[in-house]
Amino acid sequence: MAINATGNSSLDALSSSYKSTVTENDEDVLGRDAFLTMLVAQLKNQDPLNPMEGSDFSAQLAQFSQLEQLMSLNDTMEALQTNMGGGSESNVIDYVGKVVTGNVDSIEVADGTAFGGFYNIEETSDVMVSIYDEAGNEVRTLYPGQKTAGSYDFNWDGRDNTGAVVDDGSYKYTVMGNNGSGFVTVPTSVTGTVDSIVYNEGKAYLKVQGVLVDPESLVQVGSSVETERSQGSAVDYLGRKISTSMPLISYDGSSAEAANVVFEAPEKTDVTVRLFDASGQEIKSIKLAAEDVDEGQENEVVWDGTDNSGNTVDKGLYTYAVTSDSSALDVSLSENVSEIRVINGTQYLVLGNSGFLSTISAVTNVQEI
Repeated sequence: MAINATGNSSLDALSSSYKSTVTENDEDVLGRDAFLTMLVAQLKNQDPLNPMEGSDFSAQLAQFSQLEQLMSLNDTMEALQTNMGGGSESNVIDYVGKVVTGNVDSIEVADGTAFGGFYNIEETSDVMVSIYDEAGNEVRTLYPGQKTAGSYDFNWDGRDNTGAVVDDGSYKYTVMGNNGSGFVTVPTSVTGTVDSIVYNEGKAYLKVQGVLVDPESLVQVGSSVETERSQGSAVDYLGRKISTSMPLISYDGSSAEAANVVFEAPEKTDVTVRLFDASGQEIKSIKLAAEDVDEGQENEVVWDGTDNSGNTVDKGLYTYAVTSDSSALDVSLSENVSEIRVINGTQYLVLGNSGFLSTISAVTNVQEI
C-alpha cells in the first residue's frame, strides 16, 4: 500500500518501517494500534501551511480499512483451512471389508487388561517379547517359547517383571526370535481383511486376523476381490435373515429414541455401553449395575440420541461397544434384510425395522427366511 504523505517525515519513516518489516518477516504486523499511532503522528507532523486535504485524509482511512479487512480475511481463511484439515480424518467404518497392512507394535492396557500383541516368524525359533512404557523403560519380558513358522498373538497379564499391575495406557513391544544363530528382530506387521471395528477406551481399532490394529499405523489399504464381489451382490441378501458382528445405528437426528442397544452377558456384572461416531470418537457412555443385567439373556439399553453433555447428536451412522469389567460382550444381531441403502458410496444392509444397518463384510451368517 502506497501512502501519499508529502512533507510528513515521521509518517514516511513509519510507513517505510512497516513495509520493510512485512518484507523481512513475511508477516503482517500492522494492527489497529499501529494504525492509530501512524494517524496521530500524521496529524501532529503535517505542515500547518499546507494541511492535508480532507479528501486525502478520507482516502487514507479507506485504505487502512481495506488493509484491516484483508488481514481479517486472511485469519479467517487460515482458521478455515485448519478446520478442514482437522475434519479430514478417515471414517474408520469405511475400512471394514478392505485389505490392509498395519504395523502392530503397541499394547493398550485399560482397567488392568491388556489388548494387542502380534508377530510373524518365518522359521522355527525361540521367541522373546520385551514390553516398554512410554519413557522407553522395559516393564516386562515374556518368553512364549519355541514357535514354528506362522503368525501368533501373545497374552500379557498387564503386570511388570515384579508382578505389580502396570498403569493403564499404551505400551510398545519388540519381538526377537532365535533360530539357533542368535536373536534377531521379528516382524510385527499384519495383513488381512478388516473384519470389524473394536473400541477400547474411546479409541477405534481395526480387527484384522483377530488382531487390533490402530488405523494410524496402516501402511497400505486396498480392496480384496471377495470384497468387491460381495459389494456388487448386496441385493442377494434381501429377504434373508443375517447375523452381523457389528450392528450400525442409523440415527435420523429426530427420533425420541435413537436405538435399543442389544447385548448378551454371560454373568451378572457391571456393564458399560459406549457409543461412537463414524470417526471413532466416543460420544456417550451408559453404565449399568450388575443387578440391572440379565445373566445369559438378551439385554437392551435405550440410547436417546444425545451425547454425554445431553446435546442431540447429528444425523449419521453410529457404532457401539459393550464391556464388562474383564472383557467385551457379544453385540451381534440377527435380523431380516429389508432393503439396501447406499451411504457415501458404500452399500449397507438394512435390518428390518430395527433402525440398525450392517456392512456386508460384517455378516457372519446368512440363512433363508
